Amino acid sequence: MNPRLRDDPAPDPVATAFRLGALSPFHIGADGALNFVDPSLTEQILRLRVGSLQSGSKHWEARMSAPDVRTRRSMVSSLSWVGAQGAMDYALRDGRGEQRWVRETLEAMEVSDGRPQLIHGALQDITAEYEGRDRLLWDARHDAATGLPNSASFIESANTLGALAARVSAPASLLRVRPTNLEDLREVYGSEVGDRILSLMARRMEDDVRAPDALGRLGGADFGVAMIGQPEGPSARLQAVLSETPYATPFGPLYLDIAITARALNDMADSAEVALRDTRADLDGSAVSAATAPDAARNTVLAALDEDRISLAFQPIVDAQTGQLHHHECLLRIRCEDGRVISAWEMIRDAEALGLVHSLDRRALALAVPHLRSSPETRLALNVSAGTLGNANHADSYIAALHELGEMAARVTIEMTETLAVDDPAQASRFSAAVRSIGCQFAIDDFGSGYTTFRNLMAVEADTIKIDGALIRGIATDENKQTFMRMMVDLAHTFSVKTVAEMVETSADAAVLRRIGADYLQGYHFGHPAPAPNWSRLGQLA
Repeated sequence: MNPRLRDDPAPDPVATAFRLGALSPFHIGADGALNFVDPSLTEQILRLRVGSLQSGSKHWEARMSAPDVRTRRSMVSSLSWVGAQGAMDYALRDGRGEQRWVRETLEAMEVSDGRPQLIHGALQDITAEYEGRDRLLWDARHDAATGLPNSASFIESANTLGALAARVSAPASLLRVRPTNLEDLREVYGSEVGDRILSLMARRMEDDVRAPDALGRLGGADFGVAMIGQPEGPSARLQAVLSETPYATPFGPLYLDIAITARALNDMADSAEVALRDTRADLDGSAVSAATAPDAARNTVLAALDEDRISLAFQPIVDAQTGQLHHHECLLRIRCEDGRVISAWEMIRDAEALGLVHSLDRRALALAVPHLRSSPETRLALNVSAGTLGNANHADSYIAALHELGEMAARVTIEMTETLAVDDPAQASRFSAAVRSIGCQFAIDDFGSGYTTFRNLMAVEADTIKIDGALIRGIATDENKQTFMRMMVDLAHTFSVKTVAEMVETSADAAVLRRIGADYLQGYHFGHPAPAPNWSRLGQLA
């Protein structure tokens, strides 16, 4: 039977390549060889010496993996009618022995007895596309600040390790590791020094933990280690590795105080989640400062509440596109007995350990109410703590207080840290649903600090995510941070969720975040926390 031909004369592979949007055109005859119009283009793709390209079917397939060879042959044989098209992506071994990704696009021009006799095609180099995709996938499963697996990735590894150990009747353990004095070092030496120490700590742990054991950053300053075996020996070793040798900083050598707690892993599906929740409770329960006895700490918290020495500071959050003030985040402050007003971070830590933090959360809400009443423009964000969320009575009491706001609730955003959402997503989801049913907005704070997929976002149904400042600071000069932030913003907008970029400290960072599409910006570039909210119009972004 004679071949069936197109009506148009002298089909041109260059025209086909142009139509298919590819780079290097070719045609394939009955022998299966790729006859390139300009072999030098393909030599550039494959990084070959000039004139060394061999594109016979056997030579070409020798550069491919066996599964890709089978798939490509099937694609070619499926072109059984004139005009039939096919395309596939596959990897080729280049002249350096490395992998290059290409997209081959084909169109049947002549067919005989259901078999293609002449195919026009084109080859496109898509290596950069695949490398970028791999980078995004890597970013989604790793902590940006330390490069370690994030909480989601770690949980998967820990559950797998627990199931593996159960099959061979071996014990498995999960360790939660926390530097207890890191925040004190941040207060004294600055956040950059704290970030440097955290990164150095991660490197030490990475050097110490060996496969099949797993290591990850859980969020904040907490790290997790999942291991086969009993925890005593590895725990003591990690304690020594992390605390006995100082960390080099611009201010000289500094030491970390390390707390480690452990729980057993098993083959239950949620074993790692349960172990994480239990180890967090262990460390939070022992987080009282060594310099402060529990009774003294309790008295300090209660005295500050009874003597009305708790106040709020208000940090502005602006619309990224207009630079105009959108709302304020309320931050707790405490007035010391000598009159100084300082951050209440240490008191919050002690209150968490003593089971009193719900009182601080309620006090913060009570202090916000007069500001909400003073102006219909006032919009405020308030933080909720683990002690409030984790106790049903405290959570119900807080929700009841939100109900009392009436119409003002629509101008309130409740923020929960990402770590809380991860540790107990079901409880976080219930709290979020209750808060949103009242009319409040709901936000996940410090997003990306250890759980950079959107699994918790979908479970909790947040209206807003606040991107952790470690991913933001210096973004103007860090292409990896820009790529990661762009991915976060795009995903958030897919779910109709707003984004707030935290710790924006320069006009250059603000300009980049604006181009990327962040909805709101917060940081010292727009204002330090102030004793009262300021609703005057802020200037446009630089």
